[in-house]
Amino acid sequence: MSDHSSDTTVIRQNSRALWWAIILVVAATGIGIAASGLSVDWKSNPTLLIVVATYVATMFFYQRIRVDERISQALTTVAQLLLILISGLLCSYAAAVTALPYRDAEFLAIDQWLGFDRTSYVHFFTDKPWKVSLSNFVYLSMLPQLSIVPFAMIMTNRIQRIQRFIAAYGFALISTVVIFIFVPAVGAFVYFDLTPAQYAALPIDVYTPARSLDALRSGAMKLIRLNDLEGLIAFPSFHTAAAILYTWVLWPLKLVRWPIAALNIAIISTTPIGGSHYAIDIVAGAIVAAGSIVASGLLCRTKVELTADPLRSQDDTKTDTLGGWKGREC
Repeated sequence: MSDHSSDTTVIRQNSRALWWAIILVVAATGIGIAASGLSVDWKSNPTLLIVVATYVATMFFYQRIRVDERISQALTTVAQLLLILISGLLCSYAAAVTALPYRDAEFLAIDQWLGFDRTSYVHFFTDKPWKVSLSNFVYLSMLPQLSIVPFAMIMTNRIQRIQRFIAAYGFALISTVVIFIFVPAVGAFVYFDLTPAQYAALPIDVYTPARSLDALRSGAMKLIRLNDLEGLIAFPSFHTAAAILYTWVLWPLKLVRWPIAALNIAIISTTPIGGSHYAIDIVAGAIVAAGSIVASGLLCRTKVELTADPLRSQDDTKTDTLGGWKGREC
């Protein structure tokens, strides 16, 4: 009982620290949006509002009416993660309005100094239709993993570890937005792959965040629609940072460790294609991820847990003298 009580205390302390951090992020996002002259169209995604209302009601039910600590903890961590994600996305729109000069010329020069041949790299991934489809599929698998991580951590009773992940994810997202303010980029697809005439004639069904960036920077776009949120940031690559964080948080789960690592390496490899990133964007994203993991350890505590892990291999599950599973680090 003492171990369980200690775990619960740590989880509650971490949750409190995360909520304070989220309050600061949400407040900063609101101030940034107001200061930039933008507004949010809350009616643009009624489904999202219904889901949020239902989710809040469910949390209240398990916290106040039919109290269940385990379910409440799980619901709380997912809510915290989604709040950070939405706040970061909204904040990136306000950051784009600052409209400091694009740094694409400098990023391209660094890539060339590093010996990265973008033309050959893009050709390798796009010379056949199936390669294009596969690259897009892999690149877009970042968001589904955001659902897999909480599910895997909750099912294996690693609440403290997902709390650290939430902290690291938040640090990475906010760091990326802050850096984006001072070193914005339109992306290699628009700056390098296309001529100005080709960009001007680009069909509307060919997606590029450059259109939204241009509209935000010129003042033509004043309304943020919740049903059409975009990833606007080129440098650093948040796809790279997220891929590293997914691999890190799921690494203790031996049955999925290497498949997840392989998938996220593949995601990083497709960022110059799907995300129009420069090679230096990937390097910067990796640095952001490493720093965020370190920072998350300062915000959230962890301790040894004595709980079963359904995803551990048979050889790695040994009972201790108390009849529980062998202790493991979060």
